[in-house]
Amino acid sequence: MTSISQFALTFFGILFCIGDVAALGLLLVWQERAASPDARWRRLIRGVLPATIVLLSLLLLAFTQLMLLWSRQ
Repeated sequence: MTSISQFALTFFGILFCIGDVAALGLLLVWQERAASPDARWRRLIRGVLPATIVLLSLLLLAFTQLMLLWSRQ
């Protein structure tokens, strides 16, 4: 039997995933709006790649936690 807290955690997990994907999109837009190709390359190496690794790790963690939440039945 599912509880209200399980649905609430699922809702917040889905909101977190949507926010994570939106943050990834904002990072790519920020990188592409640099003035020169050299500046885009620097933004990619210094900002976008490290932040993408962190955000994708958090996204994977959120999916794993949601699957574990629903597999306890």
